[in-house]
Amino acid sequence: MTRSIITLVLIASLATACSFDDSGEAGSGTAHFTVYGEDFIEQGIPAEEVEDGWEIAFDRFLIVLGLVTVADSTGGEGATLAPPILFDMTAAGPHDVGTTGELEARAWDEVGFDIPPFDAETEVDASASEEDAELMDENAYAVYVEGSATKEGVTKTFHWGFTGTTEYRDCVEVDEAGEAARVGILVTNGGVTDVQITIHGDHFFYDDLTAANAVLRFDPLAAADDLGDADQEITRTELDAVQLVDVDTGTYGTGSASDVNTLGDFVLALTTTLGHFQGEGHCHSHGD
Repeated sequence: MTRSIITLVLIASLATACSFDDSGEAGSGTAHFTVYGEDFIEQGIPAEEVEDGWEIAFDRFLIVLGLVTVADSTGGEGATLAPPILFDMTAAGPHDVGTTGELEARAWDEVGFDIPPFDAETEVDASASEEDAELMDENAYAVYVEGSATKEGVTKTFHWGFTGTTEYRDCVEVDEAGEAARVGILVTNGGVTDVQITIHGDHFFYDDLTAANAVLRFDPLAAADDLGDADQEITRTELDAVQLVDVDTGTYGTGSASDVNTLGDFVLALTTTLGHFQGEGHCHSHGD
């Protein structure tokens, strides 16, 4: 490619990215946000996806999506979406979150969202019921999951609720190879940029908090009930009673997390990894 052709390509690319209107001024557009739980939440996790062969299904997957922010690292004024909304991710999605007001047509490199506890300001999406809202409100849950896992004629159930806020910041879209493709979003002149917050329910069953080769595993969770009252329901109390050093299958690595010592701690830590961006994209997360 000659230098003149390269120059033309660069000029065309910059013009598209900056989205100037006919007057030479940068135009404006909006960003439309949705939230989606994908097939693993809506339809369940097939046994072949789980290292030890359990088939996992969710009956309810309640999550509060809080403040959504669009900003940039230079301090440019962006947009927010509020108040928080309660969703049941087992209902067919994607689910509408909202559309921002007008944003300058350009790249916005700081996109984030919160998953906070249910409170008096929380709205209830059509995917969730008033009974769901009462459950979340009474317990100040941010996330609540209930479901079952089945293997070789044995079924274990779980009903787990989690309080505390997880903040997801600096979200990055990735390509098919998992490499970073875009930091944040690009708003085009006169356009609507579709942005999906993706919830990965299978992360509840990963056997490592940080390793890229972590796999889905259920045997240690099932064994926690067997060591407890063996009533076929896995409680968080039973998970809290299992020290990670005593788990003899899977890695259950904790990375730099120094306060994750039990299987209960581990599952709690996994809740801070549920939120993703534009499918497989990732964000920096912090849970309190």
